[in-house]
Amino acid sequence: MNVLLATAILSLLSPQKGTVQVKVNAQNGLVITGEHTFRVTVVANNAVTGVEFYVGSELRDKDTSTPYEFTIDSLAETDGNLKLRFKAFTTEGESGEAAVTVKIDNALGKGLDFHIQKGTEALQDSKFDDAITAGRIALRIDPKSNAARIIVARGYLGKGTFDKAQKFAEDAVSDDPNNQSAADLLSSIKLRQAFTTMSRSSDRKETLATIKDAFKSAVDTRRKFVDSQFDKLSAPDDAHLISYADAALSADRYSAALAVLEPAFRKDNRRTDVGNRIAYAQMRLGRYADALNTLNDVKKYGSADAFTYAGLAVLFAEAGNVDASDAALKDALVTSSDDPAVLSAQAYVALKFVRHRVIDKSTLLLNYDDIGGADTASRTESRKTMRSALDQLEKGTGQRSTVSFFASALNNKLEEFGRGETYFERAVLDDPLNVDAYVEQGNRSLGLALNGKPSADEMDQRLETARAYFETALTARPDSAQALSGLSLVALMQRKFDESLSLGEAASHAAPTYAAAQAVLGAVYSSVSGAKRLQADNIRKQNKTGGTTNEERQANEVQARELEHDAIVLATKARDTVVQAAKLDPRLEGQDITKPRAAWRYLYTGGRVPTLPQPR
Repeated sequence: MNVLLATAILSLLSPQKGTVQVKVNAQNGLVITGEHTFRVTVVANNAVTGVEFYVGSELRDKDTSTPYEFTIDSLAETDGNLKLRFKAFTTEGESGEAAVTVKIDNALGKGLDFHIQKGTEALQDSKFDDAITAGRIALRIDPKSNAARIIVARGYLGKGTFDKAQKFAEDAVSDDPNNQSAADLLSSIKLRQAFTTMSRSSDRKETLATIKDAFKSAVDTRRKFVDSQFDKLSAPDDAHLISYADAALSADRYSAALAVLEPAFRKDNRRTDVGNRIAYAQMRLGRYADALNTLNDVKKYGSADAFTYAGLAVLFAEAGNVDASDAALKDALVTSSDDPAVLSAQAYVALKFVRHRVIDKSTLLLNYDDIGGADTASRTESRKTMRSALDQLEKGTGQRSTVSFFASALNNKLEEFGRGETYFERAVLDDPLNVDAYVEQGNRSLGLALNGKPSADEMDQRLETARAYFETALTARPDSAQALSGLSLVALMQRKFDESLSLGEAASHAAPTYAAAQAVLGAVYSSVSGAKRLQADNIRKQNKTGGTTNEERQANEVQARELEHDAIVLATKARDTVVQAAKLDPRLEGQDITKPRAAWRYLYTGGRVPTLPQPR
């Protein structure tokens, strides 16, 4: 009796032969906004071959495997009621259907501003899907709304959907090339795509190619914007002097900035805002003595602020005046200890110099292991100083790109490369034209190639990575002697001698008073000279082993002599260039910097140039 009862119950619960039960996770009257996904379940005796999705009578989609899911984009539909059907089929030709009537309501009547505000709030709460929906609704109301495009792009960026984010950002930039938010967002999308590729891809060559393209694209986008912002400006009157100068400085048009600032400062040397900007431009042009004089005038005649003192601290350190540098830094800290310029000055001095005391006199030595490779006696104390500077810096990394750059550089110097990479990303996301940040990463990669004993594959990868960073720096600033010098060393290590010579000479011409460019060029001349001598020796060895005709031996001898002549010329240039480097920086006197590793060590430390945030 019990068996019969159980069988009867099971027969009631189980689908009858030939029936297909279809259920959908929605009820009639469901209100849909934006995109909505339905999940369908099917119960049948026979295997299910697929489920079809109908909007009205139109077949929209078909799913042949579980889970059966269908998405409708309500923004492609008209607001109001909409009948949806889900029809399942089995291997035996059986079918079943479920239908539901939903209501499409995207609140279009609430207007553009309502949805822009809603999308903005969703972004602030990291509710990226909600932001995308709000932005798309706003675009339905006004298809040309760049504010809506930016919201949608930021939403997709938050989800890591870079292709869609880029599409909406590009639409905004195309519609309004002067839209800074859109231009910055587009650069950020491309950079984040590069960083994601770096962390996820296992194909090194593909990764590097993607990174180079993304960096170049981000830099080009930002460069195009800042150039256009400056180029549309006319000569300023007194009321617009500072805004014009700031646009020029942001676009690396330092000479243009000086052309309008210097007459104004001669007219009134009490203007701190003008004097600080003049000194900043002079520093970026490598005119350190002029910058020091300018800031001294600001201090003497005007009201020195945090930037003034920070600049004095850095420039006095460059000039070797320890006491004056210490005094200026003390004044800077008293004025505003958390100012980005003050934090950057502390970091710069700690990165480049190490204090050396003899009896009662302090001097500043370059903060690297000595060029021969041995540790300096002050290295432990130096690391403590850098750690202290980094601790202060990390409290303010959200302030400016330059501050993040210094946090990256200090972490690299302390061999904490992961944190250095993180701060590098912050620096260039904030300012894709941060040349110093790209140079720093290029030097880090070049140092990893030159130090230790990397395998051939590792060496190639590190050199190509260094090349990518230096080339990006050069894209951001084509006259960067630091980037040109770094690329010259990379090419030298890759035995691309002609390229190395060309780049090294370009660096020397770009900044004739930059000692590091001369040091690198001297090493390049010396190394290529040695390579040519070796090539000549090998040719003569081949002649001695025989196997060639007399005519061939004569031709080989001519070639060997030409190579020897070239080697002598290059060796002479190497000596002259090294002498010139020592004149520019007396700390190089008597040092052997003719080897690539020694030249790089000087480039990375002695070649570090004064860097402060643009004054505000």
